[in-house]
Amino acid sequence: MSLFFKSNNLSLGYGNQLVISNKNIDLKLSKNYEIIGKNGSGKTTLIMCISNNFIGNTFKSEIERGNNSIMEIGSTPSLVPKMSLIENINYFLQNENLSMNDVNNILHKYELYDFKDDLIDDFSSGMIKRSEIAIADIKNPDALCIDEPKVYLDESGTKLLMDLLSQRESESKTTILSSQESINALQNIESTINLND
Repeated sequence: MSLFFKSNNLSLGYGNQLVISNKNIDLKLSKNYEIIGKNGSGKTTLIMCISNNFIGNTFKSEIERGNNSIMEIGSTPSLVPKMSLIENINYFLQNENLSMNDVNNILHKYELYDFKDDLIDDFSSGMIKRSEIAIADIKNPDALCIDEPKVYLDESGTKLLMDLLSQRESESKTTILSSQESINALQNIESTINLND
């Protein structure tokens, strides 16, 4: 079982302010993880670090990464507001071998097909989150990190998310969820990183 992220004495922060201190973390491919912690405990910072999107101070942390595809759905939207949904898909997945038929099928699945040419600027927060989940479904990365998975999702959006997580588990893909408490969205969790400790 190969590791896609390993860190000894992981310390993260901004400037000289420490947010996470001396964590030892080993994350294996094909396993699921959850990160839990109260507001301000460093959940977002940690998930950004794992997904290689962290811009801050790593102090003298030792971090090893595998050569795997990782995608993050963060707590703030990552889509480009002045571009349409289909332009965002092409932008974020430009290195993928995409079939427009597959893309259209997934847009239908997420009830986004009729909005594919609309600007993200005109989307509600729920539609943006649903769009990010659809992009994750199209990309199908080795590891998917989702910060606050259910935020902005209505009942049907939550069901689509749960279906995607279930599909990823059946394909032995890694999912990492970050929230204040466990949302019981994954059947099999290798370990929980509790930032309240």
